[in-house]
Amino acid sequence: MFKGFGDFIPQDFLNLADEMYTHRDLFESNISSVKRNIYGRIYYSIFLFVREWLKQNTAYVSYPFGEHKRMPMFIKNKGPFTDEQNEEIFRLFNQLKKLRHQSDYYLEIPNKYSKMYEDWVFEDIVDAFEIADYIIECFDNVETNN
Repeated sequence: MFKGFGDFIPQDFLNLADEMYTHRDLFESNISSVKRNIYGRIYYSIFLFVREWLKQNTAYVSYPFGEHKRMPMFIKNKGPFTDEQNEEIFRLFNQLKKLRHQSDYYLEIPNKYSKMYEDWVFEDIVDAFEIADYIIECFDNVETNN
């Protein structure tokens, strides 16, 4: 284990994102960098929460390569919900993933006349928190055989 790292639960990332959002005006950093980090923490809290839930309650096997794509596909095709809700969770999960991706890799919003702009996700941070809460609630409320 690396010095400075300790155990934590995925909710800790969501709590950090909430604290960052609540106190965003206190940061001396550029507000865009703060917001971008919030999107990242929201996504990773859900990614880790869902991954651990799936490992404990389904046949899902976690291995590092391609997991960010493979895990949502597992939910879509073999998730613990109805087909309609599996599709919804898949879509919402990918929406959070796209927000994180945009936040990490793009310095500017694309030109509004470009194809990339048409695919851009413009969710507000509050909406991203609501999506995260909804996904957690769905998994917390599913009945399992374990």
